[in-house]
Amino acid sequence: MDITTVVYPGEAALRLVDEFDHLRRLAAPGRVPEQDDRYARKLRARFAEEARTPGFLAVTARADSLLCGFGTATRTPVPYAGDLLPGDHRAQEWLAGAVHVSDLVVAPAARGRGVATRILDTLTVPALDDRVWVAPDHRDGAALAFFRHRGWRQTVFPGPGAGPSRALFLGPRHPSLAGKPVTGC
Repeated sequence: MDITTVVYPGEAALRLVDEFDHLRRLAAPGRVPEQDDRYARKLRARFAEEARTPGFLAVTARADSLLCGFGTATRTPVPYAGDLLPGDHRAQEWLAGAVHVSDLVVAPAARGRGVATRILDTLTVPALDDRVWVAPDHRDGAALAFFRHRGWRQTVFPGPGAGPSRALFLGPRHPSLAGKPVTGC
């Protein structure tokens, strides 16, 4: 399988949202259609907002002309004001100004062929200081294993309110990790 990757900076990625949504549905079968439709609306709204953010990148991987993977990333604002680690001093140290990988999806038929690694490597190039992070779904065992296998360091912290715990991974050379173990909240 010959895979080619293409980078789409900023709003250029918006024309790919239909393909992204289709691939996401293929990659996560078993959801009820109503959940998929709600998620698709949220995905489109998030893409529209993120694509207008300075530094936004989308990366596609194609086998011939078929989309077999995509990923997106953007730089986290300084100061960090998101819902991960709210009020925690580590949020500024770990996340403010770092590259946040927000999507990484690979078609089931393309898994195990290096597609996700190629996309991830391209998305993290703008993190010249190695400050990169991702917060995958803590129930997605394949995603958690993927990041662990590549040396990303995991911490687990409580979700917002009474929500479920969340997983946060820092890139393998994130400067906050220099000689320190990462601990959960």
